[in-house]
Amino acid sequence: MILLRLISIGVLINFHFGNAASQSTDERKLEAQLLKGYNSKVRPVKVESTVTQVAVYLNIAHVEKVDEHEQTALVHGHLMASWTDEYLKWERKATNISTLSIASSKLWQPALQLYNSARGNSWSLYLTGLPAIVYNTGKVWSRGTFSFFVTCQFDFTNWPYDQQSCPIVITDWVYGLGQVNLSDPATAAGYGKPTIRLSYDPIDETNKRHVGGWEVIDSWKKHCYWGPKGCLDAEPDGNPDWYWSLLEFGITLKRHLPYFSLTIVMPMVSTSLMILLGFWIENFDFNVFLITLNIALQATYGSNILSRMPPGSGRTPKIVHLYSIGLLISAFQVVLIVMSNFLRVRLPSHYEFDFGYDITEIPKKFGLTRFFTTKGLSFDPQELLNPAQLTSEAEIQKEASTSIGISNPLAESGSDTDLLINLPKNSEADLSERSETLGMPDSEKTQKESQKKMRKLEIQLLHIKRFAFFFVIFVYLFAILLVLAT
Repeated sequence: MILLRLISIGVLINFHFGNAASQSTDERKLEAQLLKGYNSKVRPVKVESTVTQVAVYLNIAHVEKVDEHEQTALVHGHLMASWTDEYLKWERKATNISTLSIASSKLWQPALQLYNSARGNSWSLYLTGLPAIVYNTGKVWSRGTFSFFVTCQFDFTNWPYDQQSCPIVITDWVYGLGQVNLSDPATAAGYGKPTIRLSYDPIDETNKRHVGGWEVIDSWKKHCYWGPKGCLDAEPDGNPDWYWSLLEFGITLKRHLPYFSLTIVMPMVSTSLMILLGFWIENFDFNVFLITLNIALQATYGSNILSRMPPGSGRTPKIVHLYSIGLLISAFQVVLIVMSNFLRVRLPSHYEFDFGYDITEIPKKFGLTRFFTTKGLSFDPQELLNPAQLTSEAEIQKEASTSIGISNPLAESGSDTDLLINLPKNSEADLSERSETLGMPDSEKTQKESQKKMRKLEIQLLHIKRFAFFFVIFVYLFAILLVLAT
């Protein structure tokens, strides 16, 4: 039984190798017959007016280097081309062969050139890496592996969230449009776009897209007819020999550095908040300290930006404009705070600015009185924890006088006349002031009393700083919207 099985297996093996040898012999004979008198330097058409339609496909296998200074990229990929060779047709029924593998160097190929090559030695593209596959219909598939060192045109306007495009422009400089067209109408639109496969791990099926701080997010393909009138999308009406068929493949790269949000964006936000905080602090010494610290942080942050920025080409990055706006606002804040304190100290107590209009009345018209109070930011823990229990100095003194045991003057007075003599007389001014504060909330009464103690000049300077605060907020919002819109 075992002997019979071994004999059967031997017969099958002998038949298989014999059939393979016979088929290989037939293919060699067919190849020799097809290539007899074949000239690889002559375009494979029997009628000269026939246009050879060439379909070109590209696969991106790796992006090795993106050079921002030279604005170049080294892209590795696989290039495939397909066309019809009218001299490589045979009858399938007569030979029982549907395909042949023939060395690409023996066949005619389109004279493909890398138009935007950054190196002279990679100008010509030869499809000689693998044997070409020839079908009985004359359809030829030829493949090759290439490293494209191409030039790009980088735009760093949106740095560090910029996207860059690197084209791979291929054309046939030997044959004009009347002979070779690189836009095969039979090519499916979905297959014309370059494929991106940066990892061929058979176990891990996740598609790798990140290389050297960049992420390959998309690819594209464009076709045009280049000639005296530029690169036209539609086929020109003039002499086709004056035009060449041109293909533009390309990849879109996005900068992928997540820590930029912490090292660039967060310091900018922090310094902007410190600038806004400076308009609310009333203590001059602490305000100067805060502004000095903010300028030092901005200088450190600016040095960090300069060390990371790409070379200056094209437009200035938007983040640099935002940084410049922050520096200008800081300079404006220094002048405002220092001049305000200088005027408050040097000018007479009765002096006030004459703007032709009382600027202290502007907040009342817009209902923003609470943002223009004389009370600035306080760092007293009691005031921070119990803001609702704040009282005026007069109320605190009154509570103190009644709590330490001082006797009631009504009980010690001997007669009504003594009581009348000791009572203070109310003037008309006091009555008017009391009538103004009658019915006001305690917070407004406290504000009005504190404003009476302040000079008119100090109140005007306070309002100017608050106006500057809202102006700076408007500038920041306008700058952010302008950055997002452009």
